[in-house]
Amino acid sequence: MNALPPTEDSEPSSPTTRSLDRVLVRRVLSRWLVPAGILLALGAVGLFWLGHHGETRAASAPEPPDIPRIEGSNIVFSRTFAERAGIKLAKVARAPLVPVVHAVGTVDFDPTHVAAVGARLKGLVTRVSKFEGDSVERGTVLAVIESAELGAAQASVSTLQAEKQAADSNLERERGLVGRNLSTAREAEVAAVDAERYEHLLGAARQKVQALVGEGARAQRLGAHELISPLKGTVVERSVTPGQAVEGELVAFRVANLDHLWVELHVFERHLELIALGDRVELSPLAAPDDVFDGRVARIGAVIDGETRSAPLRVEIDNYDRRLRAGQAVNARIHASASGTRERTLVPASALTLVDGQPTLFVAKGVGRVHATSVELGQSNGNETEVVSGVAPGDEVVKDGVFALKSELFR
Repeated sequence: MNALPPTEDSEPSSPTTRSLDRVLVRRVLSRWLVPAGILLALGAVGLFWLGHHGETRAASAPEPPDIPRIEGSNIVFSRTFAERAGIKLAKVARAPLVPVVHAVGTVDFDPTHVAAVGARLKGLVTRVSKFEGDSVERGTVLAVIESAELGAAQASVSTLQAEKQAADSNLERERGLVGRNLSTAREAEVAAVDAERYEHLLGAARQKVQALVGEGARAQRLGAHELISPLKGTVVERSVTPGQAVEGELVAFRVANLDHLWVELHVFERHLELIALGDRVELSPLAAPDDVFDGRVARIGAVIDGETRSAPLRVEIDNYDRRLRAGQAVNARIHASASGTRERTLVPASALTLVDGQPTLFVAKGVGRVHATSVELGQSNGNETEVVSGVAPGDEVVKDGVFALKSELFR
């Protein structure tokens, strides 16, 4: 039997054919599998990066801010915030209070320790002995004025003294003659009248000189008038120079005892009823607020200024160390005692703040919980303030850290 010839399909594969097939397979795999592998690798890297980046973002996400928050009508804050803000509490108490009234004033001379030395007459200044800032004793010569008017008055006194002596001698002689019947009583009476007239004229002339030179004037040359200090103190003002012509109305010198000064304050009407004579006053210059001087209320004005609604108040102060000067501006703290020392409901002044224009306290309602409470205030001494309504004794209020608590809530 003849075998059938082999067909194309049944032709056995040759080695060459099988090699070509493998090459084709490798080409297909290299075209599709390599890109797929690369895509898978990139996907794995992307998944890893996304996971790692998510963990990093989760780890670096900021925590919620530690600030107070409002729960209902209360304000709640953490212990950490309280420590950071320095929040401290104080109890509302009942205690006596001496109110302190604040005022601003000016240092001035004490009028009982100051004197104006006037020229008192027309003349020419021939000598000036003391100048501003010089210390003087009572009776010290400040200046000398030559006055024709004074010279004429003094000459009149000298003339009348001589005439009075002559009249007195004539009267004595006439009385002797009458006693020996050598003269009439009428002549003796005329001599007595003349002596009395000259006595009156001399008295008037001396009074004129006294009016020109002033009390306590010392003997001096004719027409020379010495201006003398009437008290111990310091020359604070001078308005004459040598060679100057002066009139009788001129104030030539002003002398003040700087050991004693007054401070004039202006106190509002609503505070006047709290202050009494003798109340202690702490004074500090505006230029040196750390320097404190003690004084006493010496006078309270009786008239209230219609525009400022205030009255003048004068404080006596000793100035032996010369640390205060006339004209200096000062702050004053008046410890007003007229209202008495009755007990009041008091809180630390540092506990008070303003919320919407109203005085407010942060009243504790538990640990880390406070309530903003509006209150009505009374008097204050600077450290403690009276609360008329809003809180009761025994309540606790925030005394330190008030600003931090308020600024976090109302910013």
